[in-house]
Amino acid sequence: MAGQLIDLDPERAYVYAQAAVKRAGRVDIVREAAALTAYATGRFQEALREVRAVRRMRGDFSLRAVEADSERGLGKPEKALELIEETDLSQVDLGEQVELVLVAGGARADMGEHEAALVLVDNALTKLGDEADDEYVRRLMSAKADHLRSLGRSVEASEVEAAMPAEEEDNDILDLKMMAESDVDDLRSDLKGSEEPLSERYDTLVLDLDGVCYMGKDPVPHAAQNVSKAIEGGMKHVFVTNNSSRTPQSVAQQLIELGFPTDADHVMTSAMDAMGMMQEDLEPGDKVFVIGGQGLKNAVSEAGFVLAESADEKPVAVVQGLDKSVDWHMLSEGALAINAGAKFYATNLDASLPVERGFALGNGALVRAVRYATNTKPKASGKPLPGIFEHAIEMVGGEHAIAIGDRLETDVAGALAASIPSMHVLTGVHDAKDVILADRGLRPQLVHLDMRGVNEPHPRPRHHKDGTWTCGVSQEAKVVAGRLTLDGVFLPEEGATVTLDSYRALIAAAWDHAKETDSKVYCPPITVVENDDPAGVLEPIEPEESEDTIDETFDTQSADDAVEATETPEDVPAEGDEMAGSVENADMPSSDISDEDLANVDVEGVPEFLPGEEDLAELMEETKHLESKEQE
Repeated sequence: MAGQLIDLDPERAYVYAQAAVKRAGRVDIVREAAALTAYATGRFQEALREVRAVRRMRGDFSLRAVEADSERGLGKPEKALELIEETDLSQVDLGEQVELVLVAGGARADMGEHEAALVLVDNALTKLGDEADDEYVRRLMSAKADHLRSLGRSVEASEVEAAMPAEEEDNDILDLKMMAESDVDDLRSDLKGSEEPLSERYDTLVLDLDGVCYMGKDPVPHAAQNVSKAIEGGMKHVFVTNNSSRTPQSVAQQLIELGFPTDADHVMTSAMDAMGMMQEDLEPGDKVFVIGGQGLKNAVSEAGFVLAESADEKPVAVVQGLDKSVDWHMLSEGALAINAGAKFYATNLDASLPVERGFALGNGALVRAVRYATNTKPKASGKPLPGIFEHAIEMVGGEHAIAIGDRLETDVAGALAASIPSMHVLTGVHDAKDVILADRGLRPQLVHLDMRGVNEPHPRPRHHKDGTWTCGVSQEAKVVAGRLTLDGVFLPEEGATVTLDSYRALIAAAWDHAKETDSKVYCPPITVVENDDPAGVLEPIEPEESEDTIDETFDTQSADDAVEATETPEDVPAEGDEMAGSVENADMPSSDISDEDLANVDVEGVPEFLPGEEDLAELMEETKHLESKEQE
């Protein structure tokens, strides 16, 4: 049943596969079905786990392409290439090799290396020869056409598509649901969905605090009620915070007062995470100077270190965490100790901190002062590093966790680094516009207004053959001339109010546009409301007749008319220009969040069908004249 349903209804196929796993989890074909259906439904971390289970059972390279493409789905194209290059292709049949080529090309394209992607596919087509299976040739030629278009070679792409082998007619009878969605193609978005509530799909909640559960001293609406509901339904939970100034006991007490059912054993602070890192570097009894609050001082003492009162005591390390009472004297003592040779640690590098009145200085802003004075980069713990997530999940005995956060560069990027899915909520630092403009590596798998999303299903974005995206009950989203539209109407420059599902559709459209064009859309400020709020439905406004107001009414004309009128609106920033308010300009790190883990790959010994780096460079040089010919 999983096999019959995987193309028709992948979510239902996944349910059948999971039922099989419960009954026969030690049978390799059952785990293979679990891997394929998890992959088909965008559960990439789960797919990776199942693929590796199959490999342990069979002792071969089964489903290597699915494994590599799942790493791509998690935003790790370099990891995908590393897996492919480590594969012994003598143990892989031709069909799997073709799939590996396609994944390798896609990973190269994700990294902006479109020429290399094209050469990989072309090389495979050449080696297949004229007698190859039509399905292999068709898939490779389709990928070739896509890579050509990414390089701006549309005429050549159309010629490749025209020369593709005809697809065999499928006489299978499709059900009514499939017929009703016949305009939906198989293009997937980095934004995922879930037919079941997240509280039923995952067993552990990893919760951020500031901006998710509370804002300063004020509670975030719907947070306590929905966390309580999830816990009552059987979910484990752990609160993870980059705030090191408070003890787990004080954090738990505040949460209890706000209505959260928890205790100190379910709180992981960045101070606790930092102590694990320091214990690997320092000896018990070493003196440590603390720039931070009582929570950090307690953690230092409990870890077996001795608190130093000043730089004169020659501390071997300085650790800095958030402290709202920090002053020039304390920062200067830390700087003096570091300049005298002390190691420098930071509990987190958050630039800002949500408070009742807005956003105040975070620990990262104060760390920059010490770093500037000492020219020493601290060794940091906390989010977005994966350790704090892994330690927190282990602390509560979780297995299948989902992280909930409001910050892209800490909560979302950290979850991705720890290989767990994340849901972004709009109750804290980063807003809808930030999510729409987010780089890959800073993109959540799921989004919602607030914590109600934990106990609700999430519709999956769908791409239609006319180039539009929909999600649930959304309006149709599309990027036209670099700008976002809903139902053919440009989002107003002064800002737009949209429903939750339309927000999801806009995300899918914007992320797809960024992938295809390597450029971001122009996005105005966006307010997101519930799906049943009529204020969230964007409707066209009739333009005034006066010629003097044509420019002012550009936003309200139809997208099709606008494209005919202009290639690119004057107010759309050119590629490379800064966009005010975008994630790029929010002092965030690069989307390449795992530099240390993505080392240079040794490609020696890779079989000829899938060339290594040196072979690929030679192939690109040999085919360079073809691109010149196309341009002429």
